[in-house]
Amino acid sequence: LALANFQASLIGAEANLLQREAALRNILGLPPSDSQRLVPVTPPSRNRLEINWVEIIKLAEERRPDLIELKLIIEADQQLLLQARNQALPRLDAVALYRWNGLEGETPSGAHISSGSGEFTDWTLGVNFSVPLGLRQGRATVRQQELIIDRDRANLDQGLHNAVHDLAGNTRNLAQFYEQYEAYKVAREAARVNLDQQLAEVQAGRTIFLNFLQAIANWGDTVSAEAQALTQYNTELANLERQTGTILDSHGVHFYEERFGAIGPFGRLAAPRCYPASL
Repeated sequence: LALANFQASLIGAEANLLQREAALRNILGLPPSDSQRLVPVTPPSRNRLEINWVEIIKLAEERRPDLIELKLIIEADQQLLLQARNQALPRLDAVALYRWNGLEGETPSGAHISSGSGEFTDWTLGVNFSVPLGLRQGRATVRQQELIIDRDRANLDQGLHNAVHDLAGNTRNLAQFYEQYEAYKVAREAARVNLDQQLAEVQAGRTIFLNFLQAIANWGDTVSAEAQALTQYNTELANLERQTGTILDSHGVHFYEERFGAIGPFGRLAAPRCYPASL
């Protein structure tokens, strides 16, 4: 009965493995099935990650793509606000007119007329100052851009708020999964001691065989639980890197955006970067 139940569970585990492998193949751009076999070679981390909460928050503010996008939107809207304020100012234009009579020929009376080089007949130099009455359109445009910037800042604050809560959840999960891993490791060692003891008792004829089977089942459950907890802990480590926006750099993955690096100040392909602060 135990063997039959194990075989049924094994089928489900193998199916789950195939689903995970198919998802990985999809991400890598590989066909669903071929002659190649994907074998993970990086061992899972068994060390506790000590988290500096202030540094984690600062890192997320600088590296999360969604927060970078919101900051770039604010910078763009600030430039539009500057443009709107300039449009709301009175206009002061310098004007100049410089011309000469370039006609040459005979008049109806038969006289020949012409203007030589440098003989100027007209020039004007002045200043025009103009301002719309009330500046209503210009001031309305400025107010509109100010409201848009306030909205963008509210979106950024909300994005930071969500990021902080996401990181807090990751931190709690990391602590939970690692503590469970440590507890299951102790339980596995205790189950192994119990299994050895029950095996000796069965060989000596002092206990029934069912106790030995139960010890085997308990030991197998603790081994599986320890592996599951360790897997969950490493998965949460990757999730923490994703929430802080550093997972691509951690695995050496870089996107080629465009040569000026204007997508954000963290691109490495554009180094040394010329990222303007105000333009």
